[in-house]
Amino acid sequence: MSLSDKLSYRWRERFFRYAPLCVWLGVIAWLSSDSGAMSETSRFVRPILRFLFPEASEETILTLHGLVRKSAHVFVYSILAFLTARAFLGTSLAAIRRRWAAAAIGLVFLIASLDELNQSYSGGTRTGSIWDVALDTVSGAAAIGIIYLLLNRPFIKKLIGSG
Repeated sequence: MSLSDKLSYRWRERFFRYAPLCVWLGVIAWLSSDSGAMSETSRFVRPILRFLFPEASEETILTLHGLVRKSAHVFVYSILAFLTARAFLGTSLAAIRRRWAAAAIGLVFLIASLDELNQSYSGGTRTGSIWDVALDTVSGAAAIGIIYLLLNRPFIKKLIGSG
């Protein structure tokens, strides 16, 4: 394999390792905007909840909507943790590769903090919450913990692209 082929292969490998992470960061940024506000998500969440629970009171629907939104935090930040682990496990930077779990949790915390900071400056439609940062970080850390425990399993190695 020529030097040019090796460089091209490395570039493609890095692109496919980091591109999904960058796209997901874009999704989080979009959700952090006014598009992710409760008034916006209620346009599609409330009809589904009304269909599933037609006899539920307005208070119950509001509570369920809040639970759906908090569940979305768990999902979104677990995916972020997985994509970060996938990128960091295959990085060419030895220091990050050796401490991939701590680096991934650190990135999840940083993104969760920036997400809530962005929401606190949204002009009143969104509010930032330290509790959401905690939920997001714990969700990401739990996903990293599961990956760490299952890392030697062949299907996990295939998912993260290291085996």
